[in-house]
Formats: sequence, structure tokens, C-alpha cells
Amino acid sequence: MSDDDLILHRAADADRSAPRAPDRPIGGDTPRDVRIERAMRLVKGLTVTGVQLSARMWANHPEHDWRGPRVDHARALIIVGGYAGGVDFYRLLRRSYEANGIQRVAVMPPVDNAFADIRESAERLGTMVRLLGGDVDVIGHSEGGLVARWYVKELGGDEHVRHVVTLGSPNRGLPVRIEDYPFLERSATARRIHQVVDAVANRTVLPIASVAVRQMLRGSEFMETLGDTVPDGPTEYLAVRSWWDGVVPYSASDLPSGDNVANVALTAGPRLSNHAAIASTSSEAFEATMTFIRRA
Repeated sequence: MSDDDLILHRAADADRSAPRAPDRPIGGDTPRDVRIERAMRLVKGLTVTGVQLSARMWANHPEHDWRGPRVDHARALIIVGGYAGGVDFYRLLRRSYEANGIQRVAVMPPVDNAFADIRESAERLGTMVRLLGGDVDVIGHSEGGLVARWYVKELGGDEHVRHVVTLGSPNRGLPVRIEDYPFLERSATARRIHQVVDAVANRTVLPIASVAVRQMLRGSEFMETLGDTVPDGPTEYLAVRSWWDGVVPYSASDLPSGDNVANVALTAGPRLSNHAAIASTSSEAFEATMTFIRRA
């Protein structure tokens, strides 16, 4: 599937993560739903624009050079984008895989730039797998890793996906409760501050947060269903994480050890191991991924 084909999805995605239709104004005041929708669209626009601008920084970056054995299988590779990450954001990664022997590489932007229900994006991934035909490998950046895991676990993807790589994905859910930080929970002062912050967030931040953001929070129905472990089966998993991610905490981005699970911690500093670099300029992440997916 070409980039042009994927872009055609965007029109259908336009309002999938928007709140319900606003009520009519009463007494000349703007209903709360209208304010929420306006705020949400503003946040979405600023986020997508910021990601697009950052992608231009490495538009001319040379492809990663893989010095290991050549890829000798014919599986297609699907890169599933993360929150607000469009096709252009992963152009460097795509060029690098193609330059190093992977013949079919596709980039899948999640539904509505990953603002909509993660399960809808997983269904789109299933459609791409069927169109490509045969077995595939899937690399998911940030939210994209959860999309891949949901597809394998809940939508029968284990029949088609040989490897799943999560790059800086919140595999254990984004920690937002004080219970997620035992060292803070022991402090009475920290608990009081958290109560105030939590109340403010519930009234201001969460109402304009997208569906996907709420799903990624630790303890959400989505994360409870997905779980922090992966099912046994033919699909193998690699979780790539970094202390310098800056978006997803190090403690939230690994997967519990298992026969079909491996974890890699990046050792480079913040410039080459931040959340964006993991899926772009980090040669360390690229080499770890190539080593993993080149296997039969």
C-alpha cells in the first residue's frame, strides 16, 4: 500500500476522536461541549504541527547503515506510527529498512493521527496485513506498539505477525495515579498535592484528552484488557526503551520476560535516545530492531 493510498484514509478519520455533537447554545453562552471540542481541536492541531515540524529536522538525514547479515526472508514490514505521528515522521526509518534489504516496507498512520480509539487503529492494521499478504513484521512507535499488541492478542494477528517491536511504547500504561509511585504515596504532603492536581486535571485536562490518551493511562479499561504481558504463541516481541525517553517512563515501556519476549535498553544520551530519536535517528535502536526482525 502506497503513501497516497494511506492518505486517503484521513478524510474518513476527521472526527473519530472528537467529543459528541455539541448542544445548542442556551442564553447566549457557549455550551461546555463546544468549548471542549474547540480546545481539543486546538490541542490536536498544535500537536500534529509540532510533530510535522520535528520530522523535517531529519528529512535529509542519511539512512542507517546495517553491517549485519543481509535480510534473507520476504516478509513485509509495517511501521505503525505513534501519537500525532504521520507518514512523514517515519520516512527516515522507512528509507533505512529499504536500503538494508527489506523489500516491502509500509507506514501505517493510526486512525485520526492516533487520537481515536486504539482498537480502530488495530483493525486498520489488520486490513493492511491482509492487503500485503503473507506473514509480516510490525514495528510500533509509542502508541503504535499498543496497536500492534492489540491486533495480535485480540484480532487474531498471531497468525500473521512474526515479530512485534515496540519503540518507546507505554506497555504497562502511562502512570498517572499516586499509587503508581510508592515513594510518593508514603508522603502525606505528596498525597494532598496529588489530590489537588488530580481534581484540576479531571476538570480541565482529561475532558479535552483524546480517546487514545485516556486508553493509554494505567488502569484504563483498554490497558486492563491488553495487560502488561504478551500471549504465548508464534509471535515474538522486542521492547526498546530508554531512560531519556522524555515521554514514556522507562518503567512503563518494558515487557515482562518470557520465552518470546526480549527487552533492550538504549545506552546513548538524551539526544539520541529521546522519544522521537528512538523512531528516527537512533542507530542503536535501528540495529537492535534489525537484529531482531531479520531472523526467520
